[in-house]
Amino acid sequence: MKNNIYETIKLMSGKVTFKNLAKKFDIDDEKLKEIILELKLDGKILQLGNKYMVFPKDLMLGTVVVSSSGRKYLYHGKERIFIASNFLNEVILHDVVSFKLNEKNEADIVSIVNRPLSKMTCEVMEIDGKKKIIPYHSEIQITLPNEVINDLYVGDIILVEVTPNEIFEYCNASFIKKIGRRDDPEYDDYVIALNYGFDNNYSQEYLDEISKYPTSVTEGELVGRVDYRTQYSVTIDGINTKDMDDGVYAERLDNGIIRVYVHIADVSHYVKRNSLVFLRACEKTTSLYLNNSVFHMLHYVISNGICSLNPGVDRLTKTVIMDIDKMGNIVDFDIVKSVINSKKKMNYDDVDEILVNNNVPLGYENYISLLFTLNEATNRLETRYTANGKITFASNENNITYNSDGSIQDIRLINDSPGRKLIENLMIAANETLANWFYNMGIPTVYRVHEFPDANKINLLIDKLNQSGFKIKHINNVSTTKSIQIMLDKLRNYEEFGIISQLLVMSMQRAGYSTENYGHYALGLDAYLHFTSPIRRLADLLVHMMCDIVLDDYNRLTAEYLDDVYKELTIHAKNASRMQRQADMAEIEAERRLIIKKLEKYIGHEFEATICETDEKIRVKFYGIDIYIDKNSLDKDFIFDKKKKLFYDKMTGKYLSMGTKVLITLVDANSANRSVKIYVSGLLNQNVKKRILVS
Repeated sequence: MKNNIYETIKLMSGKVTFKNLAKKFDIDDEKLKEIILELKLDGKILQLGNKYMVFPKDLMLGTVVVSSSGRKYLYHGKERIFIASNFLNEVILHDVVSFKLNEKNEADIVSIVNRPLSKMTCEVMEIDGKKKIIPYHSEIQITLPNEVINDLYVGDIILVEVTPNEIFEYCNASFIKKIGRRDDPEYDDYVIALNYGFDNNYSQEYLDEISKYPTSVTEGELVGRVDYRTQYSVTIDGINTKDMDDGVYAERLDNGIIRVYVHIADVSHYVKRNSLVFLRACEKTTSLYLNNSVFHMLHYVISNGICSLNPGVDRLTKTVIMDIDKMGNIVDFDIVKSVINSKKKMNYDDVDEILVNNNVPLGYENYISLLFTLNEATNRLETRYTANGKITFASNENNITYNSDGSIQDIRLINDSPGRKLIENLMIAANETLANWFYNMGIPTVYRVHEFPDANKINLLIDKLNQSGFKIKHINNVSTTKSIQIMLDKLRNYEEFGIISQLLVMSMQRAGYSTENYGHYALGLDAYLHFTSPIRRLADLLVHMMCDIVLDDYNRLTAEYLDDVYKELTIHAKNASRMQRQADMAEIEAERRLIIKKLEKYIGHEFEATICETDEKIRVKFYGIDIYIDKNSLDKDFIFDKKKKLFYDKMTGKYLSMGTKVLITLVDANSANRSVKIYVSGLLNQNVKKRILVS
């Protein structure tokens, strides 16, 4: 059918409409829409107005990506292309567009082919005496029927479904429901989640299905499982974590080997393929964490209940058993279905007290030996990972503590502490083990992949660093991470290392999910996947489901079945990559909004800030967020050096370059539109601290 429809469009290119096709093929509208969208995304046809044509040879397809700092560009295959400035306000994250390159090698957008983020919230505002519908993604404009607008009040927050048109004017929208008011603070995170495809809304049928889930493990479920309930396994997480999907234990063997047990919640025992719970998980693909709010991939009855490895209760697990030698090699392994009874819920801070300060918090007395054994195992693994090429970046993630009303109490960067490193390396080892297991068997699965970077982009970054006073040679070979490791090791003790790490990450390919094994560049691993968080990530749940087939039903793996599985997993992997990006953007925006809300109280105050980049616009890091400014936000004492393309302070002769500390005045902060305006008044005088630090 798909090929016949394409041939018809090819024959009548530029003249055939949806109605023509529906009449000719006697097909229902929804199925026809699905086929037409497939043909569009395959790059075979293009829609302009209500007519379809063969995709022109001088056009290309691209997907809109938005960086963490808010910049938009297109990906055409693996090539990143900047969008022409006159089109930046027409597109939003993950729009698929047709485009052609202009003389500047920028993308001139011809049409929006698909908009996955079709549901969005809007605020009803009064502008020039008239009610206007302003979308959360303010780059676009929408219209609603007058009878809908008349029933709304200024300040209402509504949810709509948007259909883009091809001529970049007002998009058609259909009203779904009213969800709250602008002045309802509890709606802030909910609104952001909705605009990136997440919610905690469940159908009655879904709720009926989870009501049948058990609340405890039964004896009948233990048949065929290895019993580790007497083992002193523990969980180690953040202090407020409620969905605990991994537990660990270790023991020393006589030959110097450390045997590590990584127990992962057996979510696929409960969540079955094609169930409503599974289908919703396939749609969301990940849990979303916004400040103090959680938007679950799996209902909290599952994620915080029967699948959470809570202490003192029996839980079904899959266990990866790894024998680790003194060089960090995994010399033997096994993967089994099991049952555990976690003995203690630990947190990173308490574990760090033991491993770093040798202080034993109350309740940890019986676990000291276990923690030091686990720590030795993770240090062995770290030695191997570093030798194999693992790149260690500086942490760029904020650790926010909250007041009882949900406002920010304090912000600090998450430290790369021994407790976090312990769990991180053990989970990497388990994921690596499963990836090699599947790859060596030739059985399809979902890999976590990170491909080689573009050497040109890395060297452009090196040019930026050298412009800021560093002396780094260009890297000619990026097929291994060795040169990048050496560069980072030389820069690690510099104050600017955090900024450099962030810029290096931005210069690399983005990690994603794929049924093809491309390896994981930053980890230095030939094969890698996600297995250890099936409560909150679809990719992990899919890997668990494939494990079930291998462990319980191997004869099912016929060539025909494997081919079908591969196709299905490919679709899920692509969607998981897209939704992960949306989750990342939602988390950045929610954190930014909450920070700006705190800053609203400090307008007019002076602060310390740090220059991060000095391109067309200057990027300033202030209180955990990025702010872009131009020359109008600089004091008149800053002069532009045309040769170096940098601003300098005429009083001191010092340049505004990466890592420069400056004194700023907070001019405005607006949490509603997540905007901040600052004025850079001068270089920071370390001897005269004219700033008020927010605490």
